Amino acid sequence: MESSWERRRSFAINIRKFGLALGLFAATSTGAAMAIMNPSEAAYEVYATQKVIKLLDQNVCAEAPQAFNLKQDCKALLVSNRSYIQEFIANNTHRQDFLFFSLYTTDISVASFLPDYRVEAVGAFRQFHIYQTAQI
Repeated sequence: MESSWERRRSFAINIRKFGLALGLFAATSTGAAMAIMNPSEAAYEVYATQKVIKLLDQNVCAEAPQAFNLKQDCKALLVSNRSYIQEFIANNTHRQDFLFFSLYTTDISVASFLPDYRVEAVGAFRQFHIYQTAQI
């Protein structure tokens, strides 16, 4: 005959097994979701292009003088050259793929008289986060 102590102990072991199985399932599901939702290099190029155009619009075009319609011309120039900006980013970006996420390093060097920059970003869950921008 089984005592109540043995039944409680058996129940506690089953709870532990269930918790372990649930934890393994959650970890595996999260890993699979991260692997599936790891964004592509093309998605990063679109994201980085949008960021660069917005940054140039806010910091360069906004400072352009109103005379001769330079401010509007600056904005139009950014829009019309979007594909060239994206190609420049694609040619200067290095991707490290780690299955669950990717690291992107973009070196921006436009002219010898302008400072060079390095932008580092992480991509995961179909999103990007820039975690470092430094002048090099």
